[in-house]
Amino acid sequence: MSQVLGKPQPEEEDDEEEDELVGLADYGDGPDSSDAEPDSGAEEGVLDFSDPFSTEVKPRILLMGLRRSGKSSIQKVVFHKMSPNETLFLESTNKICREDVSNSSFVNFQIWDFPGQIDFFDPTFDYEMIFRGTGALIFVIDSQDDYMEALARLHLTVTRAYKVNTDINFEVFIHKVDGLSDDHKIETQRDIHQRANDDLADAGLEKIHLSFYLTSIYDHSIFEAFSKVVQKLIPQLPTLENLLNIFISNSGIEKAFLFDVVSKIYIATDSTPVDMQTYELCCDMIDVVIDISCIYGLKEDGAGTPYDKESTAIIKLNNTTVLYLKEVTKFLALVCFVREESFERKGLIDYNFHCFRKAIHEVFEVRMKVVKSRKVQNRLQKKKGATPNGTPRVLL
Repeated sequence: MSQVLGKPQPEEEDDEEEDELVGLADYGDGPDSSDAEPDSGAEEGVLDFSDPFSTEVKPRILLMGLRRSGKSSIQKVVFHKMSPNETLFLESTNKICREDVSNSSFVNFQIWDFPGQIDFFDPTFDYEMIFRGTGALIFVIDSQDDYMEALARLHLTVTRAYKVNTDINFEVFIHKVDGLSDDHKIETQRDIHQRANDDLADAGLEKIHLSFYLTSIYDHSIFEAFSKVVQKLIPQLPTLENLLNIFISNSGIEKAFLFDVVSKIYIATDSTPVDMQTYELCCDMIDVVIDISCIYGLKEDGAGTPYDKESTAIIKLNNTTVLYLKEVTKFLALVCFVREESFERKGLIDYNFHCFRKAIHEVFEVRMKVVKSRKVQNRLQKKKGATPNGTPRVLL
């Protein structure tokens, strides 16, 4: 294995522009927002469910399911790099928790973790305001438990949410499958899939589409499932996939992923099928690059960042395949699978990568213009003291 890791370079003017791009974290949902003004009157703890501007640039993902189904563990492992074994000591969630995920302009959303014991269909709870701004609803089912109650709750949740917002992506995580045999996994998925869709058909709601994933926090399946969910919320996905297809076809590359290095979610890949083993190798490579960069890529005083413009890595496998990683932005990396004979034309690959990287930054610039426009409109609306549709803010 050969490793080439760049040391942090002095920040240039274009870095400042990129900082502004990838640092779009909050859109006026509270006092910690980057948009909050000293005299704006923002109240701590006020969560704006019905703000169409913030949810358009920052889709909302709801994490729902019965108690002890593993919702909080999923969030901690994927977005906080918590060890799966440490999640055994997590306390049960007893309140709605919101987390902003703003690693880049593409990985940019809110996750709402709902406690299993909360009945948000209670008449005193306005569930319509929650579902109105939701991009995806992830319902977690414990595959090692009796899931009949979970299926009933799934049906109720999906039908109510669909009436409010027909654009929600409904995702079902059949979780904790690490304790099941391969045959039992397939049978459990088939049974849950059939029962859930039969319930919708009996209610005359066949047009509602449910996506099912077998997941576990003890392998990479939970990262791949979250990748598929996030990709559905990225409006630029067709453009990114097309750029990757053009890149690999002109470079002799077999497979390419565009990864968010923080969460190890891949936000796009080319049109060839994704193999689980290939995805796991990519995740492991990102871990190796970050770990070695933290040791050898920082200055003596620890200043700088372990992942920068010069970060690159080459790993040669024993099956005549080369793994090639290149930095795209401060939070994105391109990971490629190349045959050794094709990698001999590394100059061509690097030139095509330069063109690909330039195209990605152009997509970022378009996205930034849209976000800035929305932020201006959002700020003007908030000065009026109410949300754009006239609905008062909700205090949780």
